[in-house]
Amino acid sequence: MKKILGGMAMAIAMASVWLPAQASEPVASAIVIKAEKSVLFDLVRFDSKLVAVGERGLVMQSADEGKSWTGALSPTNRTLNSIVYLGNKTAVAAGHGGTLMRTEDDGASWKPVKIEGIGKDSILGIASLSDGRVIAYGAFGMYLESTDKGVTWVRKPIIKDGFERHISMIREISPGKLFLVGESGTLAISPDMGKTWKELKSPYEGEGSFFGVLRMTDGALLIYGMRGHIYRSTDEGSTWTQIEVPTVLSFNGGSMSADGKVVLAGNGGLIATSSDAGKSFALSFTKDVQDLGQALYARDGAIVHVGNLSNGRLEAPAKKN
Repeated sequence: MKKILGGMAMAIAMASVWLPAQASEPVASAIVIKAEKSVLFDLVRFDSKLVAVGERGLVMQSADEGKSWTGALSPTNRTLNSIVYLGNKTAVAAGHGGTLMRTEDDGASWKPVKIEGIGKDSILGIASLSDGRVIAYGAFGMYLESTDKGVTWVRKPIIKDGFERHISMIREISPGKLFLVGESGTLAISPDMGKTWKELKSPYEGEGSFFGVLRMTDGALLIYGMRGHIYRSTDEGSTWTQIEVPTVLSFNGGSMSADGKVVLAGNGGLIATSSDAGKSFALSFTKDVQDLGQALYARDGAIVHVGNLSNGRLEAPAKKN
């Protein structure tokens, strides 16, 4: 079960690997639960609402930019780590024990996806690519591909034979190019949409893990992870500049708004925001200072965050007359 333990500098995305999965088999559940009492790990925007996933198969939805939440029926009681919206009311969520599930009705109902031969390793993330594929990745080098919007999946090798490091995130950083971050400072780039990979020299090699990558509006890459480490690259990862922030708390999730504002979510209720393409960050904290898994900008300028019993909004500052 993936829990966020107060005081531990361990990112949410990787915690799922080392904690035991639920022993019971997945079952359908429609438990009514309050958002503020929920443990949630990922948050995405559908066309007309926000959807978050988390502990014990929990799926929560908000039609008012995070001001209120309702639960949705889930076919699993395993922890869900990640969710991706594919458009046309279709989404895929993934998590512990190789769990995958899909919706084709805008999240109103979900169906499990069965995959043979992937074992019980945790899926830590999922993403959609511009060529129509959906990819899932996670513990011990797990890498899966789907060409039918998550209905069927194929496991494939990644980076090199015997690669077994945990993969935190893979993102398409430009047409045809993928970027990977992971355990022990692992960084890699693919120039051909995942057919081949080149490992890159890491500015944080062997010392700690990275948990996410974002492409800035100016084309730069931003990576973040353990102990407050943030790095920025203007040459697709060949060289990196550390962005100094006054914290040792880990950053677990991040996103960028349509107008280029960046928000990172971290342990201890940490929220870091940037309005200059990741060149500098301002820090703030949620009231309950619980560990956060993800955050994004609401359409009204507030920051919606999810995490360990810390699901809410940081309201945008009032405009001065």
